[in-house]
Amino acid sequence: MNNISHRRFDWFSLIVGILFLIGGFLSFSKPDKTLHLLSVIIGVVFLIDGLFELTIRRRFLRTISEGSGWVVVLGILNIILGIIFIFHPGFGALYIAIIFAIWFIIDSIMEFSVGRLFRGISGGYYWLTIIFSILGVVLGVILLFSPVVSALTVVWIISVFLIIFGVLKIVQAFN
Repeated sequence: MNNISHRRFDWFSLIVGILFLIGGFLSFSKPDKTLHLLSVIIGVVFLIDGLFELTIRRRFLRTISEGSGWVVVLGILNIILGIIFIFHPGFGALYIAIIFAIWFIIDSIMEFSVGRLFRGISGGYYWLTIIFSILGVVLGVILLFSPVVSALTVVWIISVFLIIFGVLKIVQAFN
């Protein structure tokens, strides 16, 4: 029997890549609205998480006879932050920079790990992933240590990363 390797086209990676590209170009065109939208979205996530902490997780901890004081504090803190992010997106924008800095670092490290899997399959994709992953960690560290400056430029950095990861996903679809 022939041991021929069959390459399959990855439609999911192609679609995700195209969506990332569209999101990147849209956020480039409207950076102020994007930053405010991000603040509101994160505010809603904080609210939902706070309600989850106060209701479901607290009940669960009481069911297994564990203390739930820290869960109540965390839930209330998340609800307060959610309200602040929603109704004061400028304040939220400062903290969005920190959240995205951590996200860039973690996501870039994950991409680096995934990229190693492609070392023997596609050398070009491997090196592209390595370069973009290193850039992601560097940009994440820069964002983390200068949040005020980052808040002013976070939308453009997010746009660039959406475009970069969009390109990576599209290339991945063909490998």
